Amino acid sequence: MKLFKAESFENHTCRKHRTWIFFSFILASGFPFHSHARTAESDALNIEDRTEKQAPPPSRWTSELFLEPKTIKPTLKTLKLRIEAEKRKPEISEPVVLRLKTQEIRPLLAQLSSDAAFRKYTQSPKHNFALMKQLEKRLEKKDSPTEGEESKKPTVALLTLAESDLSWIDLTKLSNALAFPSVEPYLPIAQIKELKNGESATLDRWKSHFGSRFSEIKATAEKWLEANSGAIQMPLKTLLPPHMRGLVGRYSPFRGRNCFATALQFANPKIIQAKNINLVREPGHSLALINHDEFSHALWLGYDELAAAQLGAGLQFGDVIAITDGQEGNAFTSFKHAAVHMAADVYLHKPSKSASSPIEFVRWHELVQTWTPLVKQLEIRYFRPRPGEQIQERGLGVAIEKIKWNR
Repeated sequence: MKLFKAESFENHTCRKHRTWIFFSFILASGFPFHSHARTAESDALNIEDRTEKQAPPPSRWTSELFLEPKTIKPTLKTLKLRIEAEKRKPEISEPVVLRLKTQEIRPLLAQLSSDAAFRKYTQSPKHNFALMKQLEKRLEKKDSPTEGEESKKPTVALLTLAESDLSWIDLTKLSNALAFPSVEPYLPIAQIKELKNGESATLDRWKSHFGSRFSEIKATAEKWLEANSGAIQMPLKTLLPPHMRGLVGRYSPFRGRNCFATALQFANPKIIQAKNINLVREPGHSLALINHDEFSHALWLGYDELAAAQLGAGLQFGDVIAITDGQEGNAFTSFKHAAVHMAADVYLHKPSKSASSPIEFVRWHELVQTWTPLVKQLEIRYFRPRPGEQIQERGLGVAIEKIKWNR
């Protein structure tokens, strides 16, 4: 029986700033991507009414696309680095915080300790007592609701993991607790065979959808087919730019990388190091963070916003969608989230700047359901990278133009 549930939250998204792991004595199941947007029945109905107006934008990918559920877990190495970061790199670390539904430490040790540590502490009352006392001193106790106050959350205590906890904790169990539910898209292998055989209809569809990337992607798909002749479907991840393939499903040990950096890096692998774009190192975050105005500036320098007629023809692979708050107009602060179009209604994004959210594939309706309750007026803008253009400054007047664009 699984005795805990792991959830991660982030500022400005459905996930807040720290990682919470809920421990209880009841069976807890997994959760959908959008499960924290609203819980009240009336609010849920309101969300559905609003999201119905946000139908998926047309995609130039009109063929089949298979989706399989997938659970993304942080590697043990990443977890170890993240726990150690609180001591070694405190300025950009994001602690793992265990949220206990009881102030009793014993259940925590039973659920997360390694077999060796558990045997040691059960066989040696002295060691067991010392560890429990040390952990109890570190507990941050939370107040119970006042009498008559309704609350769905019981009294809890918080425990922030420290480097010393690596002596008893089982990182595999912790990784399972931090598992992130997602999806994995696949293309039917028949499409790849038709592409290789030069069937005109398939070639036209792929050229339309992949645009300027077509030649490179065709070569990649055919090479994969040669090495996997017995496969029945090909992971869509195979067709990503080489610098992005290794990032999908990967966790960072530090707080920083966000949706804007991920969306821009898809087209430009050096965008994070571009000093003319990533102008400010935000306190408390790694360098892999692009803020609102930097994102807006990068769009102005290297992307074209799609007009209604272009959007009607369908999104291409690599187009960027930007979720905005319409009540903020064209101000750069109106940008709230960004994702990259893959195929059909599937997008690539980083849910938050939290170390607890990996880069993943997500469906359109999940994006909309997540963000609808978080902005006053949800609107979507669409951008296409200019083929072959590198984002760079264009002279001394760029600062003035940037101000015009952002304001």
